[in-house]
Amino acid sequence: MKFLSSIFSVIILFSALNLSAQLDRSVRPEAGPAPEIKIGESKTFELDNGLKIILVENHKVPRVSFQLFLDNDPVLEKEAVGYLSATGDLMRTGTENRSKQEIDEAIDYLGARLSTNSNGFYGSTMSKFTEDFLKIASDVALNPTFPEEELEKYIKQTKSGLSTQKSDPGAMANNVAKVLRYGKNHPYGEVTTEESVENITREMCLDYYNTYFKPNNAYMVVVGDIKKRQAKKLVTKYFGDWQKGEVPTHEYDQPQPPKGNQVAIANKDGAVQSVIKITYPIDLKPGDKDAIPATVMNEALGGGVFSGRLMQNLREDKGYTYGARSQLSKNDLVGYFNAGAEVGTEVTDSAVTEFLNEMKGMTADPVTEEHLNMIKNVQTGSFARAMESPRTIARFALNTERYNLPSDYYNTYLKKLNAVTVDQVTEMAEKYIKPENSHIIVAGDKAALKKTLKKFDSDGEVKIYDTWGNEVDDNKTLPEGLTAEKVVAKYVDARGGATKLKAIKSVKQVAEMQMQGRTIQTIMIQEAPDKMINETKMNGMLVSKQVYDGENGFMTGMQGEKDFEGEELKALKRESQMHKSLKYDELGYELELIALEDIDGKEVYKVKVTSPSGDSHFDYYDVNSGLKVMTKKTIETQRGEMEQVQQMKDYKPVGGVLYPHTIVSSGMMPQPMEIKIKSIDVNVDIDDAMYQK
Repeated sequence: MKFLSSIFSVIILFSALNLSAQLDRSVRPEAGPAPEIKIGESKTFELDNGLKIILVENHKVPRVSFQLFLDNDPVLEKEAVGYLSATGDLMRTGTENRSKQEIDEAIDYLGARLSTNSNGFYGSTMSKFTEDFLKIASDVALNPTFPEEELEKYIKQTKSGLSTQKSDPGAMANNVAKVLRYGKNHPYGEVTTEESVENITREMCLDYYNTYFKPNNAYMVVVGDIKKRQAKKLVTKYFGDWQKGEVPTHEYDQPQPPKGNQVAIANKDGAVQSVIKITYPIDLKPGDKDAIPATVMNEALGGGVFSGRLMQNLREDKGYTYGARSQLSKNDLVGYFNAGAEVGTEVTDSAVTEFLNEMKGMTADPVTEEHLNMIKNVQTGSFARAMESPRTIARFALNTERYNLPSDYYNTYLKKLNAVTVDQVTEMAEKYIKPENSHIIVAGDKAALKKTLKKFDSDGEVKIYDTWGNEVDDNKTLPEGLTAEKVVAKYVDARGGATKLKAIKSVKQVAEMQMQGRTIQTIMIQEAPDKMINETKMNGMLVSKQVYDGENGFMTGMQGEKDFEGEELKALKRESQMHKSLKYDELGYELELIALEDIDGKEVYKVKVTSPSGDSHFDYYDVNSGLKVMTKKTIETQRGEMEQVQQMKDYKPVGGVLYPHTIVSSGMMPQPMEIKIKSIDVNVDIDDAMYQK
């Protein structure tokens, strides 16, 4: 028996070797026919009030999820952009029957999840707690009260988050792209700003909710361990009394690509990196006959696959970036094309050239059959993996209902994908890729970019934009004869004058800020001409202490001790100078008046300050008050170069001299930090022992 088994094994081995010898592995095997896809079953029913329910049963895991989705037209928010998001957020902060705390505790007790948005909610729970969950979810969805105090918290938190965008080139580029792609009179072109958030009122939230939250324009998508009979019973019980009503519809002008390439710069002074976005609107709807071949075309250009032409060119060949990609977004109202990357300032114009070349090459140099087959294989695999999730089936069912797709649209998806040809890809490129009708948006240092990017603009006029997508007058003329020295002199006068400043021989400032629930306290002591002590404490414990006694400097704290030497010591001496604005020339600083700009609606003079060692930063002085309102500086960190921004606010007199009592610091932390000056004492006695280790 063992002998026969051995003979059989030899025969199998010999056959395998023989077959291997016959294979030509230099020839790629032909793609087989597209596999038949059977989308999991979804069940639909409708309540008397018009609420449509889509159910996908999945009894493998004892959980069930509910998504309420309102299929409303986009709404223009105008002067209060952000109030729709506020409405969605605040729904979960209190109802007629429960406070926010009671909602949170009830959801936590069930081990459930519940999040709300301006188009409904999403939540999930263990299937045995389904009814308990729906009691809470229906109360949140149908009886929100939008508490005033919660709105105040929302506004404060949102403004804090928005302030980081001023130093985030990615956010700046996104904002400008939205405005230019759609226009400010289109709901997709509106940008949330600190000012617009301030205009949000509780009445706006209530009005939006009462106008648009209607069951006859909504879907309830139920996925998980629940039978149709139970789902229908529970949804009817908790949402059946929801009153239907007329929901407004809106029409907007269709955004169009520019007639020629238009270059826009979102300015970030001193940036060493540029964020590039090449974008324009397109008319491509979900389920459109072009949707699948256009998606394949975009994958070839720069979609998710690493072999995309943009990635191969800008990363692999030129080494300009870690990633260059493109996106073709489908939307029932208006879609968009976007291609982008983050590159070094010095190669920004070269990178834009390569982007446009690759866009043109999609028609001039058609995709190969081999590349096309690879894309199809990748997309087939992605589609198959997505089908493993019941939520995908539910999403497909919702799309079929929302966009009135053929009932077999997703069942035949892979057949349609497999049928895409090289000619179709070229046709889609001719239709949707517009290398000569694009908004070329770059967030970066306008001083370094404006001249080099001018050649890409069809009319030769590069426009400058602020963080929020507002065009900035970059041609403001500085007053004749005005110099940086005169601007600084006005600042000295605005604070109280040189005589009063010189009369202050020492100053002690105590400041506090909150970070992750902890109180950070800083104590800054300066003594003329150049002594300095800077202590930082967290919850009363010393974190660090930096000292310069006029000759020597050191730092001590939780990370040990360090004596400053060489250039570091010279820099510390400069930073320790009291009333530096009175003696820039004496200390060897160079001042340059750069421009007249706008910051938060105020005209400011921008002054470049360069130290004797060559380091530089920018100071901004209010044209009217003369006071310094902001400082920007690029700092080298372990994460690379980062821009630190400090805004000076709330000037108050102390000893006859104005001092800022609020400083907002951003750029170095994920969230801006508001530093409150608790006390300022001038001409205090400083014990020499404080300068000792």
